[in-house]
Amino acid sequence: MAGEQKLGRSDLWMLCMVVFVATVTAGTQGYDSSMMNGLQILPAYEDYFHLSTALQSLNVAIISLGSVVASPFAAYIPDKYGRKWGMFATAIVSIIGATIQSAAQNAAMFLVGRFLIGCSATLSCVVSPAYVAEVSHPRYRATLTCLYGSFWYIGGILASLVTFGSQYILTTWAWRLPSLLQFLPAILSLIPLPFIPESPRWLMYMDRHDEARAVLVKYHAGGDENSPLVAAEYEEIRQTLEFEKSVQHVGWKALVSTKPNRWRAGVCMTLAVFCQLSGTNTISYYLSTVLDDAGVTNTNTQLGINIGLSVWSLFCAVIGSIYVDKVGRRIEFLSSLTFMAISLIIMAALTKVFLGSVTSTNSAASAAIVFLIFFFYIWQSLIWTPLSFVYVVEVLNFSTRATGSAAFQGACYLTAFLNLYAIPYAMAWSSWGFYLISGFWCVVEGFVIYFYWPETRGLTLEEVDRVFDGEKHFDSDLTVGEVTEVMVTAGISKA
Repeated sequence: MAGEQKLGRSDLWMLCMVVFVATVTAGTQGYDSSMMNGLQILPAYEDYFHLSTALQSLNVAIISLGSVVASPFAAYIPDKYGRKWGMFATAIVSIIGATIQSAAQNAAMFLVGRFLIGCSATLSCVVSPAYVAEVSHPRYRATLTCLYGSFWYIGGILASLVTFGSQYILTTWAWRLPSLLQFLPAILSLIPLPFIPESPRWLMYMDRHDEARAVLVKYHAGGDENSPLVAAEYEEIRQTLEFEKSVQHVGWKALVSTKPNRWRAGVCMTLAVFCQLSGTNTISYYLSTVLDDAGVTNTNTQLGINIGLSVWSLFCAVIGSIYVDKVGRRIEFLSSLTFMAISLIIMAALTKVFLGSVTSTNSAASAAIVFLIFFFYIWQSLIWTPLSFVYVVEVLNFSTRATGSAAFQGACYLTAFLNLYAIPYAMAWSSWGFYLISGFWCVVEGFVIYFYWPETRGLTLEEVDRVFDGEKHFDSDLTVGEVTEVMVTAGISKA
């Protein structure tokens, strides 16, 4: 069909492999969020560890502390040895952490396992989205990178199903089994590594130009050595990386070496904070507390809502990934914050007016709050889950991508650690007051985004330099995006 770009067999294979890698490496983090929601509903978990408010907070928040500690070192392996070795290291650390967590004989051992899983989360978030973006065909880069974040919920669904079933186990395996199965995504992530290519951008930065071009030819042009898309891509990447090498090197210093890079870093740091303080963590990790305050206290009902929320979130996130390039990044972020703020403010009002005391019961108000939780997650999952990964990769150039992503994760999880530790105390102080504060904070985030965050939609990774630097760093008459559009319009099947 004229005007429709068709992928060859090798192209389809590549897309499937990239999506698979994205699914399983992101799954560990999604599994953790839903697992901890489920464990806190299970009496066996609470009885074994004799949970106090402080220990409950620490058991949840320690994963974020592990992520913070790992962030200064997370860029070393993917920058020095390649993106694939970075993903390998991620899987190994995750497997060790899940094993220790499930075998825990006391709270300290459980915390050590979760700390290591937190370390693996940062390693994964640094290398995997960058790999997906750097390897993907330019027409599908944004969608595939978004799917990395979207399939966070695959792990969440798995964990919610496992904890729902494990409630019927009468021994400590009620919580040990979900804890052990957290290593399943990591094991699966090792399977495709021998069969997927290294990042062509990393290969080119290491002066392995022939290998880089071979990857582009095989996976972006179906083996066509004379593809104009490959010629344009190769020159954009080569010339841009040569410019970056002339002014900076990969490493932490590059993040602050120039004014444009400081802007890049500033955008990433604010995004990291906003990801954690928009009300999401309250529902993601303390759903049982939210439901208790809403008057929904039955264990089966809470576990069922946990499953339903994971499935709903996955659906919304996939839809957001597919249509990510239909609307500008700034509009998506701003519109989602508007609806998230409205949801939180209404939840605050309902909780205050109808469920403000221990003896208060109102089935209509309880049902409305459950509806608002699902409504809130439309916008969280549709926009923030996919875009928070792709936007960081787009904003950072190659020299700052690994270290900038590590800094993003460090700031993200440091904020999460403080937030997750404080949430139980805040909810005990005033659940409706905490919802209200979170809602108005979303408004503050909107002002920062409007005045500080740039638009990156529709640009290749190299073309984004024009936004931050005021100029492109490659010399060609047509950009990769323009070449791709011309070829699709002309009905050429393989760009």
